Amino acid sequence: MTNKLRIYGILTLICVAASCSRVPKHIISEKEMRTVLYDMQIAEAIVETNNESYRTGDERQTVYDAVFAKHHITQAEYDSSLMWYGEHMDIYMRIYRMTLKDVNENIALLGDIKPNPLSGDISAKDSVDVWVYSRHHSFRPERGTLNMLTFDISPQKPYSSGSSYVFAFSVWGVSADMKHKPRIHINAVQADTVISVSNEITGDGYYETILRTVATKQVKRVYGYILMNAPTASGRIYMDDMKLMKYNYGSKALTAPQPDTATSVSDTLDVKIEH
Repeated sequence: MTNKLRIYGILTLICVAASCSRVPKHIISEKEMRTVLYDMQIAEAIVETNNESYRTGDERQTVYDAVFAKHHITQAEYDSSLMWYGEHMDIYMRIYRMTLKDVNENIALLGDIKPNPLSGDISAKDSVDVWVYSRHHSFRPERGTLNMLTFDISPQKPYSSGSSYVFAFSVWGVSADMKHKPRIHINAVQADTVISVSNEITGDGYYETILRTVATKQVKRVYGYILMNAPTASGRIYMDDMKLMKYNYGSKALTAPQPDTATSVSDTLDVKIEH
């Protein structure tokens, strides 16, 4: 009797599994679609935040083609699968919710460790390092064609008005023949204004990217990313001694001579108004 119950139980599980898998053979499976949608979300973020690098439709398509190549599918297979899932929204929404969960979990892991909050009130202090993440990071080929290190620093009390930020690090492993070089993008939120600066990593060495903010407004948040969407297949790209220095408005330290080892210093201002 016990053996019969076990057999019935196994058959029931098989039937349940079969009934849950309602995706036709020519459609991308639920499990694979979850990973494809995850990479497509990253691809769309890359295109949207790098308009200068992907101005034409063909340039944008190269990012999406990288996702298709990674999963060994075609654009036509992806499009037809989306159409099928669009007609079965209950399945699609379940996958989409799991994809968002994956995205949120992986964003937390991109910095290798969780951020460590700074102790004490540093909102008005000058020449202070506000970086709370790991000092080291590596872009690994095994992560695929889409790699991004994100950071988000929101102090308990706003930073002083007009403060400037210098994101500095050393990097090695950048190949001269890379089609798309790694890019740095930093934003500062001041009331309804977002100040942005972007810089390209062109080779190995020491880098500083400087972001100056509006003098009359406090800084509520500093966030950004380092994008590596085409890592070298032969090895990793390493970043070391990462820091984000905050300087008060008019600080003499910010105008001091830069180190001789500096490879690239960017000080471009791009003001965006949030609505």
